[in-house]
Amino acid sequence: MPSTQQVRTVRLTTTEGAVLALLAIEGERSPYELTKAVERSIGHIWSPAKSGLYATLPRLAKSGLAQRRGRRYRISAAGRAALDDWLTTVEPGARETFFLKLFVGGLTTPDVLAEHVEQFVADIEERLDVMRSIEPTNSNTGHDWYHRHLLRYGIERAEHELEWAAGVGRALRRGPQ
Repeated sequence: MPSTQQVRTVRLTTTEGAVLALLAIEGERSPYELTKAVERSIGHIWSPAKSGLYATLPRLAKSGLAQRRGRRYRISAAGRAALDDWLTTVEPGARETFFLKLFVGGLTTPDVLAEHVEQFVADIEERLDVMRSIEPTNSNTGHDWYHRHLLRYGIERAEHELEWAAGVGRALRRGPQ
């Protein structure tokens, strides 16, 4: 009778997922080099505190998701498996995580990313419905006059994001060029 192997599922935080993704893309890096890689790339959509980044690397190594050699870290096979699981997990309402996963999308498939885009669209549509339901109740007087400016901003931003997401969906169906 073959032995059964227990598979430990690792739930990554957004920071852990981002760090593992960067190690997968950038290769072996020191905490300083990784911080610089964040600043010049992913930092435009996600930027952790330096202390958080520096604390995450030893924690990943201790848990076996990264390997340490001197001051440098690289993703381990277990880290890559955990990263793959994190990349394929669709999280409703996780806007920042969605942008992060799209940014490192070359580490997964267009089909997986399309699922993330679908959830992003559903989240925006839900938020847009709420804002549109508020709009008729806004009297446009007193405090409501000020609120209306932000309500309009929210609605226009959501409409723009829906257009953008539709374009991303079309691009994913075509595939990388």
